[in-house]
Amino acid sequence: MTGPREDWEALVRAARPQDWAGPITFGVAPVEAAKRSGGRLVYVSTPLVLEGWQVSETVMIDAARAAAELARFRVAAVSPVVLGAAYLDVDMHLTIREPKSWARWVAPIRNAAGAIWVPASRGWSRCPQVWADVQWAASHGVPVMVEAQEMRHGG
Repeated sequence: MTGPREDWEALVRAARPQDWAGPITFGVAPVEAAKRSGGRLVYVSTPLVLEGWQVSETVMIDAARAAAELARFRVAAVSPVVLGAAYLDVDMHLTIREPKSWARWVAPIRNAAGAIWVPASRGWSRCPQVWADVQWAASHGVPVMVEAQEMRHGG
């Protein structure tokens, strides 16, 4: 018997876009995510990596680029990684650096979104934060769009 995490990993390993008519769709490029968002706020779920007290610059730039891709198609996109990086830049003592505090902080942002988009950023398929977002969305009927068509080595 497998658990939800194992099921997610198996889906990620085997999924192709045509496999999904339900709440998780793989192979969704930014332009398609814009079309599927239906004018709703899109939560951009990317890995969070901290270096010391700050969000890794590479991770923050990847998240900002992903959100900007959607914004280019006139989608209201929000990336908690980008917001968190900005907040920590001005106050490194915020508790959002801790996993439980991060989860509590992002919950209302994620809950306000009409869809979740997971760009094919480094480490997306193994990230606990991305997994938590997908798990929440699946249990609340919120559509999840994953950019990657399938899991690639190192994905």
